[in-house]
Amino acid sequence: MTVLGIETSTAVCGVGLQIDGREYVERSLVESHIHSEKLLTLVQEVLAEAGVSLQQIDAVAVSLGPGSFTGLRIGLSTAKGLSYSLERPLIAVPTFEAIAEAVRAANAPVREIVVVMDARQGEFYTGRYRVTAAGKIEIVDDVRVMRLEDAGALIPTEGEVLVVTDALPLVRSAVRQGVTVEDVHPYCRGGVVANIGRRKLAANELADTALLEPLYLKDFVVKSEEHINKKTKVGGT
Repeated sequence: MTVLGIETSTAVCGVGLQIDGREYVERSLVESHIHSEKLLTLVQEVLAEAGVSLQQIDAVAVSLGPGSFTGLRIGLSTAKGLSYSLERPLIAVPTFEAIAEAVRAANAPVREIVVVMDARQGEFYTGRYRVTAAGKIEIVDDVRVMRLEDAGALIPTEGEVLVVTDALPLVRSAVRQGVTVEDVHPYCRGGVVANIGRRKLAANELADTALLEPLYLKDFVVKSEEHINKKTKVGGT
């Protein structure tokens, strides 16, 4: 069973290939606004390294959000295009669950994982996860939007806790002393998305390719040229 995984929810543009649940190949770049240019190139590189053709893929898994509006749209549209053209199933993977899974795999002692991602306008996407005795990820607080000052309530007061974020200075200043805070980007991995996709494929948890939309959680606010001009006039510049 070979599953292609796509991760574009942050500045990371990542692709991974899970082969028979035993090995995977990954490629990623960390840079904003490159997803549309580089994503298919990374797909080609991963396939070439693994010696796998597009026709040998059994499913396409994609990180669904929350995260960057543009990044999520590019990732999902690419995944849908591959799914349609190859006539392969599409699998939706919640972004924060994939991040939590990557954190668990890289940090054996950690038992509680809190993901805090900048949602702009003073708000943050948050989610809290627990590592069970069996080594599985369990949702404690599902993904939601909140102010940073309220996000501290998600962090346990004891035990091995790791907070991952794309806003390091802000989050470090908001959490209690002694809590480890790390950059989230190393944990945004196409290989982990592919691995979760493999499990979902085995359980027949498939997405509707026509209806699937990114998990935004917030409305995308576009400032029109008229609005910008009005603001400039009021400001007197």
